[in-house]
Amino acid sequence: MLKVSRRLNYGLQLMIALASDKENSSKSTAAISEQLAIPLPFLHQIAHTLQQNGLIKATPGPKGGLKLGSKGMGISIYDIFNALEGQFSVPTSESTEPIEENDIALDVWNAVGNRIQEALKDYKLSDLLKK
Repeated sequence: MLKVSRRLNYGLQLMIALASDKENSSKSTAAISEQLAIPLPFLHQIAHTLQQNGLIKATPGPKGGLKLGSKGMGISIYDIFNALEGQFSVPTSESTEPIEENDIALDVWNAVGNRIQEALKDYKLSDLLKK
């Protein structure tokens, strides 16, 4: 079974919560943490990473908070995945000699990886909120 990390799941929930605000106004991390039942320190870590990747903007101060970045509703699950988990990667050959079984396995993992990436690119925040 392919396992989705808690970090990725919380990151997607955060992005959906921010996308739900039609005015894209800043929401406090404390309010988001409470709304989504995500521990505040973990939410801060996730938000920091998403901010570094340009997916969200953080405004400091008493009226500050988090809001979607410039891509807005065009942000895909692929963007979120890459920000929080890094590039999807497949194994590489550890042998200098060609091994047919290894080549076949690598071809399969590359094909699966390409399909997963395309599926992740297909889901944008705007699509998720239509459901």
